[in-house]
Amino acid sequence: MDATFRTGIVGCGKMGTDLFDWLCGFPFDVVLVCKSREASEEAEKAFLKKLKRALKYKLLDKNTFEFRINHTLVTTDPEPLATCDLVIESITENLGLKKALFQKLDKLLPSDRLLTSNSSSLPPDALFEGLTKQSRCLGLHFFFPAAMKNLVEINVGSETSGSAVSRVREFLKTVNKFHLVLKHPNHFLFNRIFLKMQAECALLVAEGSITVQQIDSLVRERLFPIGVFEFFDHVGNDVMLQSVNNYRLYEDDPAFFDALITLLEEQIVQGRTGRKARAGFYDYPVRKLPETGTASVDEALYRQIINRYLDGVFAALRQSGCSREEMEHIVSEYMDTEVSPFELAEKVGYFPG
Repeated sequence: MDATFRTGIVGCGKMGTDLFDWLCGFPFDVVLVCKSREASEEAEKAFLKKLKRALKYKLLDKNTFEFRINHTLVTTDPEPLATCDLVIESITENLGLKKALFQKLDKLLPSDRLLTSNSSSLPPDALFEGLTKQSRCLGLHFFFPAAMKNLVEINVGSETSGSAVSRVREFLKTVNKFHLVLKHPNHFLFNRIFLKMQAECALLVAEGSITVQQIDSLVRERLFPIGVFEFFDHVGNDVMLQSVNNYRLYEDDPAFFDALITLLEEQIVQGRTGRKARAGFYDYPVRKLPETGTASVDEALYRQIINRYLDGVFAALRQSGCSREEMEHIVSEYMDTEVSPFELAEKVGYFPG
């Protein structure tokens, strides 16, 4: 596999089109397969509009414009995927739908082609169960937006071959993406770094020790640019619920996450799934999220939140085998913060258990 290979994407939802737009910036063929004719036409129209605008404002030259036109295909027909070196599935996060799709793709793609999933929470062994060529299958989890988040998780299945991992790593080096290779039980490690902190915050709210708004204000003031519950709204509370249910299967104490699951379920029952529904832990649109005075918040509560965050960082450090510099990069990219977790640990006197 070299710098001029053909890549296919299945799914033209938010993440699929984001991956498509990003990959169109590289000098190789790109195929986007959509579920419906309407979705395909809409995606192609948006693609052409962006490309013509880029040419008009001289963000690309005529030769690049012509190359992109001639080496891009938006379609509802999966057959062209058979010519791709790498196929990335990016449909809705539903195990049954994904497995049905992989059964079809497994028969369509030649055995030497890579078949991957951008799933953010479904284990590769569950996704690729029953396929005849599982050795070429693996999770390839990008973060949104792909052009700005320099993070990718390679989630390796029990049947994934070393050759498939090497070829995917070559692809990621070609497109300049930081990545880690993660085997069971370390799948989806980047998201799970923050899971204990999120669960602790839900516990504190359930106990009445602190409000959602106070936690978010506290986190924005001292940790990250986005609050815990504001982050849930951004991702979607339904998506978060599904992810937490999957992630806790990797944890030693699954019951610890019950309060978080209950809190998310309550939001969903009320139709408050987040920004996409214009209502979640906050009502949208809002010009500015409410600032709640945190001076009266017991410092011990903040320390509980900090400790759970650092628990996640140091657990991930041990499990992944990555360096401290790599962990700092992961946290910085994921949460858009320059605060080093290791400097924070030293500052607050945290010692990993």
